[in-house]
Amino acid sequence: MKRWPMTIPYDLRCKLKSAREMRCTRGPQDDWLVVKEWLEAHGIEPPDYVLPQEPERI
Repeated sequence: MKRWPMTIPYDLRCKLKSAREMRCTRGPQDDWLVVKEWLEAHGIEPPDYVLPQEPERI
């Protein structure tokens, strides 16, 4: 298992920038999809502690 990154890795930063340039409407869910795909591609699992999260919207 690889460690959860403490900063944004360069290749992930490039993917986020590229995604922002390609889409005309962006939201947090779009950024999260890029991050989630990157984490899965690198075999990185979430840390053992609970990450802070925003309450679900109805």
